[in-house]
Formats: sequence, structure tokens, C-alpha cells
Amino acid sequence: MQDGLIPNLDDINKTAFCIPYNPDGMPQSFSLIHYTDDSNTTLPVSAYEERDLEDGREMRFSAYKVAWKKCLDRVQDIIRELQKSSVNSVVNELKTSYTNSLPGLPYSELPVVSIINPSLGSSFLTSIMTLLESEEPIPPSDEQAKCLVIHLYPGDFPNIMTGMKSIITAFLEKADLERGKHRPATSLANYDIKLLVAWYKTWMNTLETEDVNLPRNLVVVLHDFEQFEPSVMQDVFYIFSGHVNELPVVFLLSMSSPSTNHLNDAYSRATMSLLRVRTFIAPSGSVILQEVLLKTFFSVDFEPDIMIGPAILEYLQDYFTRYNSSADVILTILQIVHLRHFSSDPLSVLVLETPSLDALSDANSSGFVNSIAIRLLLPIGNDSTDMAEQEPFTSAQIESMIRKVDAARQTYRSCFRNLRIAFSLMVRTQAFLEEQGYKGLDWSSDIKSGSNSSGTNLFKPMLNVLRANVQKDIKQLSLLTRQDLLQNFHDFYTNIPIDGSTLEDRMRIVALKTQLRPASDDDVEKISEITTSFSEWLAKFLKFRLTPLDDCELWDVWYTGQAPFSSEILNPSIRASMMAGLLRPHEYAIDVSVPFKGDSPERGIWELPDSSILFKRYLDSGKMINVYDWFESFKTVLDTQHEKLHELVMPKKRKGPKAKKQLAAKAKSEAKTEEEQEKWHLEVQARFVRAMHELDYLGFIKHTGRKADHVLRTHFDIDDAE
Repeated sequence: MQDGLIPNLDDINKTAFCIPYNPDGMPQSFSLIHYTDDSNTTLPVSAYEERDLEDGREMRFSAYKVAWKKCLDRVQDIIRELQKSSVNSVVNELKTSYTNSLPGLPYSELPVVSIINPSLGSSFLTSIMTLLESEEPIPPSDEQAKCLVIHLYPGDFPNIMTGMKSIITAFLEKADLERGKHRPATSLANYDIKLLVAWYKTWMNTLETEDVNLPRNLVVVLHDFEQFEPSVMQDVFYIFSGHVNELPVVFLLSMSSPSTNHLNDAYSRATMSLLRVRTFIAPSGSVILQEVLLKTFFSVDFEPDIMIGPAILEYLQDYFTRYNSSADVILTILQIVHLRHFSSDPLSVLVLETPSLDALSDANSSGFVNSIAIRLLLPIGNDSTDMAEQEPFTSAQIESMIRKVDAARQTYRSCFRNLRIAFSLMVRTQAFLEEQGYKGLDWSSDIKSGSNSSGTNLFKPMLNVLRANVQKDIKQLSLLTRQDLLQNFHDFYTNIPIDGSTLEDRMRIVALKTQLRPASDDDVEKISEITTSFSEWLAKFLKFRLTPLDDCELWDVWYTGQAPFSSEILNPSIRASMMAGLLRPHEYAIDVSVPFKGDSPERGIWELPDSSILFKRYLDSGKMINVYDWFESFKTVLDTQHEKLHELVMPKKRKGPKAKKQLAAKAKSEAKTEEEQEKWHLEVQARFVRAMHELDYLGFIKHTGRKADHVLRTHFDIDDAE
């Protein structure tokens, strides 16, 4: 700690203190963990520094942000489109619950809307709330009325009195917040529903005089409804059901369980008879994953910057169907794929554009330029095996290399687009054959003609396309094609942008249709000839365009190929990761301590962070740890650390009478005073307390009431202790 920055630990007004790692006198460059006040993120040192650009890390990170944002926006748009229909239905039901009631009922029922949302997560409920609190009319209703919405959780309903108080208070506070007014004191109890009735009537009269749109209904959103106590909620439902004609209250039950029978299982028949329950199930299951993959990576109107390979696609399907069928899982895995792709190879900086001539001509970029030349099969310098003896590339050679990289990027994108078009036509052909009553390929899907929406078995065709294992499917489809499919293909090409490669295909389809028009139904020979010609063209078309992406030059810049997904990043072993992080922190944290680099990968205990030092001493103790002895062993290591770091900072002097005299004088002048010793002792105590709290938070120690100065050890048999 620097002088003047030592906190007053006795100040009762301070609840927490931040103690930087740097001890007094330790240079900033020697800190094991570098804390800065700059808002800019310091990126880790590249593992491929010898063949990376000088600013390669920053350039790849910028490219990653652009590529991931493009993919993220697309996936979010698809999810919003999937949930749009269900969201509109829920909002219409909430807004019209008191206008569409059934006539002739012996008593009014309390409207209850139940939504079951196991896959789309919080985004589904957020979309509902956005529309519910807006005055925008939702089709098919044209009513421009919003609802007053409150959100409550299981902790708000420990008993009936507290639950009623939570509802009434939330409505009153929400109304006052929207109107900017303060509610005067009342004599009624804040858990009495008559207070809510009186407030609602007064509030409606006030809004009518101010000539504003009146809220349609009062909506109570109950999150995680399965965790609410049924005995409390049935009383709440009973109370509100007696005031349906006075209060337009609607309960929205948000449930995460896929079961639709929770209300019937948990609540009595007498309670259910008071409710008018409407259940809505959000889109869920493999249809979400399949729709996202089809419209993101296999759509003709969208081109992702990074294409996932079959190994990642297979892992994503397996993880989604087996463990967690949530839209958040799709986003998480895709983001990790993008992060790994841009951090695994310096050439990923070429994804969006090629660096300029000036950047590649820099002397520090020679390794990067050589790696491009090797991939493009270009000669390197003077073909010398010694990198130091190789001649640098000329500007003309680098310009030629840039043109080749740009051409490779264009070739890959053309190949990728052809693959997406061919796959879309295969899907349309399969859908057409099924509509005509043919079995078609063994995809077992319910594909709708003219769209990419499908059932749950298109994952295998997607994998086969990426693995170039579609020859059997192409042959079978060409044998089953009919002339009616020409119109379907013509509609498809009409709806996509036409370039040089697709214009020829469209003209071929138009020519076949023109030949087919004059042929009558009796001209069987003419129709058969055109059908045969169309089948042959289709087989040739699919075979030519369904080429593997890894046949392209520099394909791994834009395509992950057979690279597996890093599953340990998504779902690591918590205990193993925690132990490894404490025992070998430098393998996980960013290390900017240049002087600590040596020939041996092993580090002394004094080179570790405080938590790791304390954990090392933790492993040397028995079942019960004496805190004072623990502190003394910790202090010994910190004293060694303090001395070692000062030895590194002290300049080396030649030995001699004069040098010895100067060193003695300097040592005497730098002798620690009693005050400095006290400061150092307080700092060691503070660092010990912080490290011990971290181990306590991680669950490594347990406090005992028998001995105040002892703690119990909770973890044993750690193989990596040595």
C-alpha cells in the first residue's frame, strides 16, 4: 500500500475495504495479478506470438465482436419470431379476460393465465411484459389499453396476511410511481382487499377526469409458481374471486415445469371451480434448436461469418436434447465456438477482411505473412530453412498475397452459398414428395412446403451435408422428381437474390417450364422426356453444389470443420477446477510478471497469490487448524516474497571496498523503522484475513464453537497437493 492510501480499518461508517495485491515497495510490473483503473480490457498474451500480427489480439477481438453480434442478432430474431404467436395470444387473453367471459355462469370466475415455458427462458416472459404494459393493439384485438402489472415471488407469500399485503402494496406503489403522486395515509389495513377496491375506484375516477387511457386489467405475475405454498394461494384465490365484479384482477402463473397438471395436482377441486384457467405452452423442444440452425447456418438469406462444423453441430444437438433444452444454451455454445475460433489461430483475423499492405509489410508481421504463404503454397523468402536468413517479402509479393486471400474468401463464400441453396432445395423436394404422398427420403419430418420449418429429424441431413455424405440421397431424390416440382423450384429462385451462379440455374428451370407448357396431358412421351431431363439436371446440380467446405483454400479461417467443442468450458468439474486454480493459479490467470519467467515451469510458493499460499499451508495441516499458527506460516512466506522482490529490484553492484561501503550506507539509510514494520505487519494481517475469507467462501473451512482460535478443515485426500 502506498502512503496516504492506507484505509482506516476502525471507521464504523465503512462496510468494506478493497486491499490491492501490490505490497508496499513492490513495483507495479511485479504484481502477480495486475489491477488497473483503465476501462480498456488487457488481452492475454498470444500463444502464437511468433506468427501473429503486432496488434493481432486486438484485431481478432474486434473481428470476434462483429461476427458474434451478427450471429447473436440473427438467433435472437429467430427466437422472437418463434415466440411471437404465443406472446400475442397470452397478451390478448390477459387484456380481454373480463370482456370475453362466458354468459350465464352462476358466478363470476377469477381469470388465471398459466404459461409453461421450459425452453425460451426469461425472454418469453419479458416479451409478454413489454406488450402488456404498452398501448399497442395486438391482433386480432384492436383495443388500445395497457395493463397495470406487478411481479411477485414465492418469498412474498409466507402466509395469507403477508401475501395480501404484498399484492395490495405493490399495486398502490406501482400506480403512484406511474402517476408521479404520493398516496395519502389510510385507516384501512394494508392487507384488506377492501383497501384495494376503494383505491381502484378512486384511481379510475381520477384517470377519467384527466382524459387518459384507462388500464384494462390489474395483472399479478407470480414467478416460479410451483414454489408457492398451495394452502396460502388457495386462500388468495378465494378472496379475489369474491371481488371479481369490483376488481379486474388477472393472475399470470409463470411455471417452468413442462407438466400441465400442476394446478390440478396441487389445488383442490373447490379452488379450481373458482378459477377460469387458460394454459399457454411456449415453443419448446428440438423444434427451437432446429429452427435456429436452419435459419442461421443453412438459410439462403443469411450468411454467418463463422460456420460450425459437424462435430460442434452434433454436440449442440446432444447437449440440448439430453441436458438443457433452453435457448440460452444455444447462445452460450455458439458464443464459446466463436471465442475459441478467434483465439485458436492468428489467421482468424482474415475472417472479415485482409489486413492492409502497411500492416503486413511491418517487420514484426513476417511470421504472420510466412504462415499465409505456407497455406497458399507460395515460396517463402529465398527458400532458406533458417527463418533468420530468409529475405523479407516485397510489396508486390504481399499485394499478390492479399489478392489471393481475398479470392479465397470469395471462393469460400460462393461455395458456402451454393451449399445452402442446394440444401434448401433438398428440403423443399422432400416436403413436396411428402405432400404428394411419397415417402421420399427417410427423414421422418413434417416439413411444410415453401418454408424451412420442420420436425425433429433434420439434424441428420445437416450433418450429412457438412460431411459430404449425400450421394445416396441425391440419387434417390432425382429418381422421385416430377414436373410439378418445377413450379416449386421456380418460386424458390424468385425469392432469393440472383447472382451469376444462380442465374444459370433459374434460366434452366424457366426453359424446362416453357417446354412443358405446350405438352398436353395425353403427350406422355413429351412429359416423360422433360421429367427425365429435370431429374438429371437436379442430380448434377446437387452433386456440384454440395461440395465439402474444407475443400476450399484457407477453409479453416471461416469454418470450424471437425474441431470438437470444448465441453469442459461449458460444464467443468467444479471441485477439480477449484483445486487446480488454487494449486496452479498461473495456468489460469493472466501473468504479467516478466521477471518470474524462467527455465523451470515450477514456481516457488512465494510467487503464488495470497489465497494459493494460504491453501498450500492448509494442505499441510491436520483436521483442526490453529489460526495463529496458520497466520505465522503465511507471514513467513510473505516476508520471503517481500525480500525476493526487493532483491530483484535492487541493481547488482560489483564487489569492492568502495562498493561495499556504499551498499552498507544504503542499507543503513533504508533500514526499516518501527513505524514501517508496523505498517507491514498490518498489511500482512489484512491479506491473511482476506485470503482466509476467500477459502471460507469456497467452503474449505468450517468454524467451530469449541475453540474460537481454531477452524475445521473440510477437504482431504487431495492428490495434487504436492
